[in-house]
Amino acid sequence: MPGTAQPANAVRAITGQKVSAVDLVTAEIRRAILVGALAPGQQFGIAELGEQLGVSHIPVREALRRLEGQGLIVLKPARRAAVAELTSEDLQGIYGLRLLIEPELAARSVPLHSGRELDDLSATVDGMAQRDPEVVWQLHRRFHLSIVTPAASQWDMRTLDQLWAAAERYTRLVFDFADATRTEQDHRVDVHREICEAIRARDKRSVRGAVRSHLQDNETALLHQIAAVEHRRTPALGRALA
Repeated sequence: MPGTAQPANAVRAITGQKVSAVDLVTAEIRRAILVGALAPGQQFGIAELGEQLGVSHIPVREALRRLEGQGLIVLKPARRAAVAELTSEDLQGIYGLRLLIEPELAARSVPLHSGRELDDLSATVDGMAQRDPEVVWQLHRRFHLSIVTPAASQWDMRTLDQLWAAAERYTRLVFDFADATRTEQDHRVDVHREICEAIRARDKRSVRGAVRSHLQDNETALLHQIAAVEHRRTPALGRALA
């Protein structure tokens, strides 16, 4: 009924908000996955989900394509989809390898950055302060690529490409730049600026420590959220939305 409060762990209608329908649907499905309204491995119909969201199947289908590209959704035949399995064990494996590779490569790259590359890196960090979430994601990826590229071999990059793609489905779920407050976004920019300044100072030890600390902080935050999703006992979608 109109005006009836919905539980926090329901998929909510998104009508009436002055933002792109596809963006709103994408954000709401991501939120529903995080709170457990759409549980890992759970299948659902596109039409059913559109009805719950209060929109047609068209923005739902486009949003699900976006989320499939981010590794959060698996599209199925017959206009159905499923939530990708996300586990703490998988996440720890991904970050365990990242922690072995990225801090050391970033440190070894320190003396190899040119002045122009350092200026580009600073500009990348400055750009991360803007509010367009997709632009921020692109700049974030560029930053992490730039700090390791000078010392990285082809095999290093092949390995990191796989790890970054695997990690992004978790970070996209938990660290939604579209929902970040200005304080949260400023903190994220400051973390990356600290790494950039250590590189500019040619301080290999500080760079290694800052990159390691950044990855460990992200892993801790992600594990907290994913563990909650794993252990939350959620009713089936139809019952959760009743």
